[in-house]
Amino acid sequence: MELLFASLIFLIGLGILFSGAEVFIHYSSQLGTKLGISDVVIGITLVALGTSIPEIFVSISSIINDAPAIALGNSIGSNISNIAIIYGISLFWLASKTLDISLRNIFILILSVLIAGWALYDLTISIGDSIVFIALFILFVLNLFREKPEESEENKRQDESLSKVSILIIVSLVLLSIGSELTVRGAVDLATGLGIPDAVIGLTMVAIGTSLPELAATISALRRNKGNMVVGNIVGSNILNIVLIFPIIGIGSSTFFDQEIFNRDFMVMSIFTATFILLVTVGKQSGGLKKVLYPVFGVGMFISMIYYLTSLF
Repeated sequence: MELLFASLIFLIGLGILFSGAEVFIHYSSQLGTKLGISDVVIGITLVALGTSIPEIFVSISSIINDAPAIALGNSIGSNISNIAIIYGISLFWLASKTLDISLRNIFILILSVLIAGWALYDLTISIGDSIVFIALFILFVLNLFREKPEESEENKRQDESLSKVSILIIVSLVLLSIGSELTVRGAVDLATGLGIPDAVIGLTMVAIGTSLPELAATISALRRNKGNMVVGNIVGSNILNIVLIFPIIGIGSSTFFDQEIFNRDFMVMSIFTATFILLVTVGKQSGGLKKVLYPVFGVGMFISMIYYLTSLF
C-alpha cells in the first residue's frame, strides 16, 4: 500500500510538473516572440529556462529532503535524456533541415561539461566548485546579450496582454514548485521501499519525468518547423542543468557521491554530449550525408539509451 501511495504521489507530481511547464513554455515563448527574439534565442533562453525549471525545483526539493544524490542524478540523467531521447527523436525531422546555431553557445556547453567533470572527480561538489559554476552561468547570460533581436510584423501582433502573460507565468511557477515537491517525495519513498539507490531514481524516473517538458516543447517546435528552437532548447537546457543545479548541490550539501556517478553516468553524459555537438556541427551544412547520418544516429541513440538504463539496475 505504501508503494502504491508513493507511486501515486510521484505520478501526480509529474502531472503537475508537466502542466506547469506547458503553461510556462507557451506564455514565455509568446513573450519572447512579442519582443522580437529569434527562434534560436527563444530556445536557448525562455524555452530552455522553462523546461529546466522542473529540474531546478526538483533539485532544490531534493536538497531540502536530504537527498542530494537525486539532484545530481536528475541533472546528469536529464542531460542524457535530452540528447538520447529528445534529440534522438528530432534527428528524423532535422535530417533535411539546415541549422543555425552559434558556436559560442556550443563552446559554453563544452566548457560546462568539462567543469562538471573537474568538480565531480573527487566525488563531491564544494563551495569553490559552486562559485565556478555561478561564474559560468554569468558568462552564459552575458553571451546571450550578444544575440541580435529579430524584427517581424508577427512579433508585434499579440492578443494576450503583458499583465495576463506575467500572471500566467507566475501561476505556472507555483505549479512547478508544487509538482517538484510531490515528485521528489514520491521518488524518495519509492527508492526506500524498493531498496533502490537515490542516484538511480534520480537518473531514471525523476530525470526522464522532468524531461517531459522538453519533449513537449520539441514536438510542438517540430510541428511548426522550428528546428533551430529545438536545438537551442537542448543546448540551453543542458547548460542550465549543470550551471544551476551543480551549485545548488554544492551550497546545500557536502555529500560524497558513489564512484559510479563519475565513472559511469558522467562519462555517458559526456559521450552523448560529444555526439550531439558533432551532429549539430554537421547540421549546419546541407547535403545527402546528413540525410543518412541523422536517422542512423537517431536509432543508435535509442539503443544506447536502453542499454544504459538497463545497466543501472
